[in-house]
Amino acid sequence: MKRLGKSVQIIIAVVVLSLVIGLWGCKEAAPTLEINGGITEKIIRIDAKGDVLHYQETLFWDEKKFSEILADESEFYHHQIEEFKKTYEVDADNFSIEFTNERNSTLLSCDIHGKFTGNWYDFHWFLNPLGLDFLDSPFDKSERTLSWKGLIDGISTSIVLEFTFPINNCHAHVWPK
Repeated sequence: MKRLGKSVQIIIAVVVLSLVIGLWGCKEAAPTLEINGGITEKIIRIDAKGDVLHYQETLFWDEKKFSEILADESEFYHHQIEEFKKTYEVDADNFSIEFTNERNSTLLSCDIHGKFTGNWYDFHWFLNPLGLDFLDSPFDKSERTLSWKGLIDGISTSIVLEFTFPINNCHAHVWPK
């Protein structure tokens, strides 16, 4: 009889454990704010002036997503800045976001510090998260600019880096010629 009682306890424990695991698996996932869904085009511009990089990212949105963004601009503002900080992990300040209704676009701007060392700029922080490289991607080079066009995560993306002096560069650094 004791043996039967022990078996019943084990069976009950297995059934309860199965129910708990089953119910836990059926638990609905918490909704996440998909803030970057709906982007149709991205333009990134970085102007290097002295030891500060002036970063601008223009995002063009489909009409539905842009309407959702305008419904809660404050939440969008905070999410975009957090996404920027998480992606690039740089010392940045002076954040602003502008909304342009006519073009369904947003413009994130900020200043980045600490990426000018000696006489060259380090762009690993920017290129690595995007899977790019000045030489291997390749960027087009003119006297004072590096530019690139292509797809990143399925989004048509244009990038322009502009400097106040004629430049030389390697895979992720830029310095005066």
